[in-house]
Amino acid sequence: MNPWTFYDFLDPRGVNLVRAWLDSLPVKVAAKIDARILYMCTVRMWPEQYVSALKGWPDIFELRVVAAGSQYRPLCYYGPNRGNVTILHGTIEKGKIPRRELEHADGNRRIVEAYPSRVEQHAFRKEPTTGQFQKQ
Repeated sequence: MNPWTFYDFLDPRGVNLVRAWLDSLPVKVAAKIDARILYMCTVRMWPEQYVSALKGWPDIFELRVVAAGSQYRPLCYYGPNRGNVTILHGTIEKGKIPRRELEHADGNRRIVEAYPSRVEQHAFRKEPTTGQFQKQ
């Protein structure tokens, strides 16, 4: 059994906003983020270069993924239950994560704590079936 289960934040209509963000990124970048999450599910202690606490935001941390010359930062928290990590919001860091992005993630965290049904298990990208075209 994996030590961690990752979840994605859902909007009020049940739309997976994390998957929508990942699908808006280049395919190789989204695949690298998904691969990192898959790895992190399997190990209890994460390598220091993969995560970072956020000064002034004690309940939120960032996953650190560098791909295609950019710094991708899924913002997460531990919850809603023990052994769970919820991805609250995705952003791209350009020097420093803007305060509004952190406020957005923290607002999503408060929603999940009040309404744990506003998450679903992380949706890994599904490959297209034969004959379908893939957006590059």
